[in-house]
Amino acid sequence: MSEMNPYDSFLRVSEMWEKGLNGLLFQSIDNNPLIQMTKVGIEANSRYIERLKRNRELMANYMNLPTKNDVANAVKQTIQAEEKIDILEEKIWNLQESFALATDAQNKMLGEILEFTKHIHSEWQKTSLELAKLSEIKNEFEAMKELLQKEKEEPVLTAK
Repeated sequence: MSEMNPYDSFLRVSEMWEKGLNGLLFQSIDNNPLIQMTKVGIEANSRYIERLKRNRELMANYMNLPTKNDVANAVKQTIQAEEKIDILEEKIWNLQESFALATDAQNKMLGEILEFTKHIHSEWQKTSLELAKLSEIKNEFEAMKELLQKEKEEPVLTAK
């Protein structure tokens, strides 16, 4: 009964077909004229593909459509522009930080100048008051000096 098994028959037929096809493949691979014909076919096909590419680009240019190279260049330029924008953003942030530091330093300096100006103003007012007092004292001394000179010049009338 095992001789009548259809799977065994199918297996034997498959093995025979495999051996036959493998033999045919090996013969065709060793076949030098077939290799030469394949080479000629590949060269003709590659020329045809190149011609198609050129025609496609010419038609795209004529119809004002972007080609694969145009899109690649646009993407490349976009990436370069984004990198430059990133660099510019970084420089802007650095400038903003520098401006903030400069503004803080300027505000601090202006505060110091304001305090110094207030101090000078208060000192000037004190000096003005002292000058006014000194002027009064000077006037009093001059008045006393005049009195003393008048007394020296006039004889004393009380002695008679």
